[in-house]
Amino acid sequence: MRRLLFPLMLLAASPAAMAMDPALQGLYIGGGIGEATVRLENDDSFADFEGDDTGYKFILGYRIIDWVAVEMNYAVYGEAEDEFLGFEVENEFTALSVSALGMLPLGDWDLFGRAGIANVEGDFRVVNLPGTADSDDNIEPMFGVGAQFRPIPNLGLRLEWELIQLGFDDDDDDERDGDDWVDMLSFGVTYKF
Repeated sequence: MRRLLFPLMLLAASPAAMAMDPALQGLYIGGGIGEATVRLENDDSFADFEGDDTGYKFILGYRIIDWVAVEMNYAVYGEAEDEFLGFEVENEFTALSVSALGMLPLGDWDLFGRAGIANVEGDFRVVNLPGTADSDDNIEPMFGVGAQFRPIPNLGLRLEWELIQLGFDDDDDDERDGDDWVDMLSFGVTYKF
């Protein structure tokens, strides 16, 4: 086994294994649209919220090497609504995020995973009931997976699922409450300069 270790290390470090395609690297912009879902769960009561709406995002990214990109996204997750005790409750979430993407190039395709942080702002209100608006903002972890097809070198068509784990404090005790998250399944387009 020891005799195989050194040749395997040389093979892994060979120029073919480290080959990079300059056509994949560089600055890109884009956008996406999809179905966004918000789920807020209060552990201290049965006052849970789950709603969805159309969301969209703007993308600014840089692919450093074939396997790594960094992105800054601004996303609007729509105005989700749910009913609680006969009242229509509405919220609106936006997020400005920075994340790293691990990319696996497969010919004209890329598979990717995303990990980063997002500055999330949420506005809450009871529809048609003045004085019930509230807002909160936090820095939260963000994750995602997706696939991208490049029909021509500078154009990418994406299908992506992303999730932001929310840590809003529902009862003001300075502790995270419940299983709160916002996610979006989106179709997007990117253009590389």
